[in-house]
Amino acid sequence: MDVLQDAEKMTWLDLECNVLRTMQTVNQLDLEGEPLFLTLSRTIRNLLSPVLYELELENPADFWPGRARDWTWMESALDKDWSTLTLTPRLKRLLFRRERVLFVEEMKSAPDIQFTSTAGKSLQSGFLLPLTCGTSPLGIIKIFYGRTLYPLAGEVEALELLRRELSILLDHIRTHLRMQRMATVDGLTNLFNHRFFQDQLRTEYQRALRYNKSMTLLMIDIDDFKGYNDKYGHLAGDRVLAETARTIRNSVRDIDFVARYGGDEFALILPEVEADGGMIVAEKIRKAVEAQRFISEDGETIGSISVSCGVTDNRSAASPDILIERADKALYWVKRHGRNLVRLASDNDQD
Repeated sequence: MDVLQDAEKMTWLDLECNVLRTMQTVNQLDLEGEPLFLTLSRTIRNLLSPVLYELELENPADFWPGRARDWTWMESALDKDWSTLTLTPRLKRLLFRRERVLFVEEMKSAPDIQFTSTAGKSLQSGFLLPLTCGTSPLGIIKIFYGRTLYPLAGEVEALELLRRELSILLDHIRTHLRMQRMATVDGLTNLFNHRFFQDQLRTEYQRALRYNKSMTLLMIDIDDFKGYNDKYGHLAGDRVLAETARTIRNSVRDIDFVARYGGDEFALILPEVEADGGMIVAEKIRKAVEAQRFISEDGETIGSISVSCGVTDNRSAASPDILIERADKALYWVKRHGRNLVRLASDNDQD
């Protein structure tokens, strides 16, 4: 078989059997985020050994929360090379409309495909696999080689089977994650909700205790949110909550846990971060929120907001509840002493 590089080339029927066996195994795994994409790339590599593999999703955040719209997963066998493989919108529409594997015999003769390589390498032939659920596009798998391929009809049909199986898999994963998110994510801010935060705090606290690691908790509250709500209305208030949540999320690492604690209050868990590091993160968030400007529905600039923040770590907390209590006391010390500040928890926070 021309697509594969095994010593004994498999027939297309062997490939179909391998596809089915592999997909049965993958379907049994509960995957999301990085483990999902690692498993998919390993599956493609083991089956097809491409020089370049890329999975471009319509909405990556459906499968890995926090991923940007233009994020893709790419793996290349081109040594020390940074490659981009771009499809024109016209070609994407065609792929999703046809819902079939597309064989690209010569990339240089395909005007709707643009490949750039920092190492000056070139690709010859490959396949584009549109992943769909009904009429809804999920993404496109790009598989390319550094030589010209001459696939048999049966080989393309085996890839078509792979395309259908992967489409079904990704649709199931997306549905599962959406149902899961409904139980754990706050609908307005798209952050984790209070209940899930409590579970995560206990888990992270025990993990830090077991491995003698640090962890820091931040409690953040929007200053005078009620006054803003009363002045500009609840819709404007909702926009402030959503934008503030986005600013906080964009100010921290992927591994940090951000939740809407309730009302206009947010909670952050920073694994393996001591209190001093937590203060730096809190100040970064405070400045980022203060720099925001909000626009009314009429396009009028209606000013900015500020936040107050209390910070503590696990060194002085005998339980997760005490962590929350200490961070809360530091937060409300700030509220009583001027707002728009961050404070490290201390025994004097009642003053």
